[in-house]
Amino acid sequence: MKKIAALFLFIALSFTAFSQSDNWYFSFSMGGSWPIGTFLKTDFGNKESGYAKKGFALILDATYPVSSHFGLKGMALMSTNPVDRNWLGTKLETRMNAVPIVVADADREFLSLRANSWMWNSLLAGPIYTINFDRVYWDFQVLGGMNVTYLPQQKLLYEKPTNNWFYLDRNTSTTSVSYGLLAGTAFRFPVTDRINLRVGVDYYRSRAKVQYEQIRVTKQEATTLTEILGNGSSFIPIEMLSATIGFVYYLN
Repeated sequence: MKKIAALFLFIALSFTAFSQSDNWYFSFSMGGSWPIGTFLKTDFGNKESGYAKKGFALILDATYPVSSHFGLKGMALMSTNPVDRNWLGTKLETRMNAVPIVVADADREFLSLRANSWMWNSLLAGPIYTINFDRVYWDFQVLGGMNVTYLPQQKLLYEKPTNNWFYLDRNTSTTSVSYGLLAGTAFRFPVTDRINLRVGVDYYRSRAKVQYEQIRVTKQEATTLTEILGNGSSFIPIEMLSATIGFVYYLN
């Protein structure tokens, strides 16, 4: 979060230094994010399922108006969505059984699942169009740029103490870099001469590449033997709707 804020501030100051006007405005908003499409799905037969749940979104942006209706906007977006552990666990266990490694009901206590939330940071830029209703503004924006996804780091471990081996299904990558596209609208309502209340709704789309491997590690007297049982990869579409509320500050 600190890195995003610092990078956003650097970009904003750089733009301001080269502009010939002080009519910039900046906003800070936060709210909820709702996964849609296959990012929401829990179908473990579909490689594009994201198992994502309702999460949190934070937006920092800077806008430079070039006319009364058009402007250029730069945005830093951070969003995080928890993972549905029940359905993800079912997927990983199904993949384990197909190896095959079948766990008896009495041995399920030796199964453990770890999965962090989906999280991504995006740096976006693009045009904004504004309709002015006296002192109330209605904005429409289309932005594109770079997306960095921090993968859930899912891991299924089966380790029974009486065995001389353990099984592990894990991600082999931690991040995925891709493009990101955002389209949205927002209203700005006056609070003071330089501060507005902002209420916005945005649609965001990107994708992440997830790579995994299945291994069995056998413990010998002084060494261990690692056997790769399977591996693969898939591209998961990241698709979400966010509703945020925050404040806008005008330089002029």
